[in-house]
Amino acid sequence: MEKDLMTVPWCPFPGTQQVPADPGHFSVLLDVKHFAPEEISVKVVGGHVEVHARHEERPDEHGFIAREFHRRYLLPPGVDPAAVTSALSPEGVLSIQATPVSPQAPLPPPPAAK
Repeated sequence: MEKDLMTVPWCPFPGTQQVPADPGHFSVLLDVKHFAPEEISVKVVGGHVEVHARHEERPDEHGFIAREFHRRYLLPPGVDPAAVTSALSPEGVLSIQATPVSPQAPLPPPPAAK
């Protein structure tokens, strides 16, 4: 079943929505509209995905504000840490996804003894 990532509801900042997926899949949406792309970092560390976003103090409509957050997600069993990808939408939604570990091709049978 395919789900359009932009129609999934999420919570107000620092909103997060872990999207239900098939076993071996991982998908998270984060509302990061208050951060520029260069202020956001997504890394895979061991079996976790770590997200860090930070911006220095700057003026807003109420005065000044500085923001920072860290999130760490445990990758479920069967997910390939090397297959984690992230994308930032023009609306400021960070999508992080990973696919299952590729099944290995079966080994050829050993040569028959003569």
